Amino acid sequence: MATQYERQTAYLVDIGTLLGSQFVKGEAQMQPSYVATKSGRKMSRVHIIAVVVAIGDGIQAEATIDDGSGKLVARSFDNSEFFKGVQLGDMIRIIGKVRAFNEQVYLIPEVMKKINNKMWVDYHKLKLQRVEKVEEAIIPDIDEEVVDDELPIDADEEVSNNPSDDIINCIKELDSGDGAQIEVVIEKKGGETEKIIKNLLETGEVFEIRPGRIKVLD
Repeated sequence: MATQYERQTAYLVDIGTLLGSQFVKGEAQMQPSYVATKSGRKMSRVHIIAVVVAIGDGIQAEATIDDGSGKLVARSFDNSEFFKGVQLGDMIRIIGKVRAFNEQVYLIPEVMKKINNKMWVDYHKLKLQRVEKVEEAIIPDIDEEVVDDELPIDADEEVSNNPSDDIINCIKELDSGDGAQIEVVIEKKGGETEKIIKNLLETGEVFEIRPGRIKVLD
């Protein structure tokens, strides 16, 4: 049976924190590389909102992003048109894997979307203010998780056997425009759903539009 790879949690982080963290290279195929922050968090996959300040013109797709705390290069080796349609000054939401070359941290992007509504930027900033307060109990220890380095870097990829993705899909299915009721999601999916929803709220992949109703951050 082929090995199944589980996508790592994408943690909200500002670029300054990322650049000020220690990069640790995975020593084996099943052990992901990650950055260790001063607060002790280990992140192999991150979620950033920033402005595009430079776009490369080489063979590989490359862009430099700036969120006010620092600048970071995002580089796609598999998709030369990853940043097609993106212009200087665009605000984007980007999710990707942390890597380093010659001690310089960079990002391999997986998902990228333009942001036209400033509400998402303000929301992202509020979540960043809370992220350091996340309880240790709901932060996965990525050293014990399965790395997804061999998954294709595709914004539309689907990863099987990922409980978080399953819950996100359920929320989308139940959301008719005003969010999904948390109780209904828990009742429908059972198991560790409540804990997973709490984790998704803390990492910023879903948000509570009002008490008891959640929505996926698209």
